[in-house]
Order: sequence, then C-alpha cells, then structure tokens
Amino acid sequence: MALLSFPTSPTNGELYPVTPTTGQNQYRWESSTSTWRLIGPVTGVTAGTYGNTSNVGQFTVDIQGRVTSASNVAITFPTTLTFVTAPAASTSAGTTGQVAVSATYLYMYTGTRWQRIAWDSTAW
Repeated sequence: MALLSFPTSPTNGELYPVTPTTGQNQYRWESSTSTWRLIGPVTGVTAGTYGNTSNVGQFTVDIQGRVTSASNVAITFPTTLTFVTAPAASTSAGTTGQVAVSATYLYMYTGTRWQRIAWDSTAW
C-alpha cells in the first residue's frame, strides 16, 4: 500500500490531492483541529446543477448511494400537434404529437400510450 505524502504547510480548506482520479480518496485540511479530514472517494461526476427547461438530469447511483455519473438528456417535443378523435383506451394506437379532446379530458399521445389530462372547458 502506498503512503500518502500530505503538504507540510497546508492552508485551511486545502484539498489533497488537488485533482484526484476517480475512486481515489480526497482529504481537506482543517486548521481549527490541525487535521486532514477524509472527504471520501471521488466519483468523477462534475459538480453542478443538472436539468433545465430543455433537459432533464439523468443520474446513476451505485449500491453505496454514491452518484457515479450525471448528464443532461434533452427533452424532445413534437414540432406539430395533430388533433384526432379521442382514444377508446390508453393503449389505443396513436402517433407522437397527437392530441384529442373529449367533453371531460384532454388527451396526448406520449409515444407509447395516451395520457389523459383533466381540463376545464370554461372559456377564459
């Protein structure tokens, strides 16, 4: 097992190693206790916020509960909506982008099934 060679005059909050490899433990110096505190193994995931108005965050978590990968996946929307007759069942055939209206519901075909959405028919 390799020995660690910590910096001799660290500053508060200093990280060691500065750029660890995935799976390598990282430590932080705490001046108040003169101690290198174990942060834990680095996952390789870039810190930041995932997901926005056109992307949804996709994450992989290992058995220990650590996030091991993260990425943005684009949300795709149909460019054209086509109104059709309301479906008989959620499993009725349809095409992505189709929309239907009945007296009680608005329906949208998601690509695999019809999604029923309650709606208020009162005019604005």
